[in-house]
Amino acid sequence: MTTFKDRFHEQQERQAAAYADWLPGWRNRRTRRRVAVAWLIAALTTIGLGTVAGSPDSTVLLVWMVLLLITIMLQLLNKVLTNNMGERSARLLDERELALRGRSSYVGFLVATWSMIAAAVAFAATPIGSLPLAPFVVLMSLGMLAANTPSALLAWQLPDDEPDPIAEGDSRG
Repeated sequence: MTTFKDRFHEQQERQAAAYADWLPGWRNRRTRRRVAVAWLIAALTTIGLGTVAGSPDSTVLLVWMVLLLITIMLQLLNKVLTNNMGERSARLLDERELALRGRSSYVGFLVATWSMIAAAVAFAATPIGSLPLAPFVVLMSLGMLAANTPSALLAWQLPDDEPDPIAEGDSRG
């Protein structure tokens, strides 16, 4: 009899195998870094727009929503290009991947903590907190920044995959 935990791990293994074949030409350091930088620019811009997008009838709120969707798409692309290493089960990772994930998760935790402290100070010291949607918009933007920081760091740090000589027909070995 299989337990829920066993079925969950089997599902994670199937998902990891399914995503491993997506975008093979993009799985190099140069492309991953470009996607990570694009995500960071989009995330920081959503935070900047979030401070002025507090009114429900403003066009800035619409621009913020579109930019948030772009940020989400870049976040998903980061997860695909890093094989979702930041959220996968530890039993699916080797020691090097676990060490990289641990460091990037710690930085993500620091980003989340300090961004929430900055939001609390901004709400207390500025009139942002009195706008109808501003707290939601700012916190959503900061949440997007904190949620993908580990994947973006992994995308930046991971080396290029070494080619498999057997799969490529290399007979030198």
